[in-house]
Amino acid sequence: MSALTRPAPGRTDTTPAPARPTRLRVSAPPGTAGPARRLDAAGPTRVRRVRLGVAGTTTSDDAVPRPLAPQPAPALPDPTAQCCSVVRAAVEVLRGERSPAQLARWVTPRVLDQLTERARLAREHRPAAAPTRPVLVRRVRLVRLGEDVAEATVVLDDDGRVRAAAARLEARRGVWRVAVLELG
Repeated sequence: MSALTRPAPGRTDTTPAPARPTRLRVSAPPGTAGPARRLDAAGPTRVRRVRLGVAGTTTSDDAVPRPLAPQPAPALPDPTAQCCSVVRAAVEVLRGERSPAQLARWVTPRVLDQLTERARLAREHRPAAAPTRPVLVRRVRLVRLGEDVAEATVVLDDDGRVRAAAARLEARRGVWRVAVLELG
């Protein structure tokens, strides 16, 4: 049994005095900047203040929700470097130096299937000697046909042979992907 304190002057019972009501603090979820916003910002809303332990609530008519500003689409990066990397990696797949699965993120499924089949055919007819020099990108010309479409021509040095490649890139979900790839 716990010890009871003396009753306050003027009180005859020994029950503890009621605690002050505490204020409830509400903040934005972690990782967000600023207060949370309503999605349906159609008209003015009332802010309701609730105090725990108190029967009444108060409302404020002066609170007006902020309109939601449309978020601009993030600008796509320049696809030139990515195009060079993908074309160079595709030639390395044909040479047997790289797995086609490594390009799955940067090409469409159709291009990946075609590249895998061409690499299989090249592996069956390739001489046993391994290439001595890495594939080098000599020149690239890229033309943007729109905000989310680009075409490029890449000239490669493949172990002393000059190769040309043409690629069509399309932006899907904010990432450039090779949709058409022609290797010569």
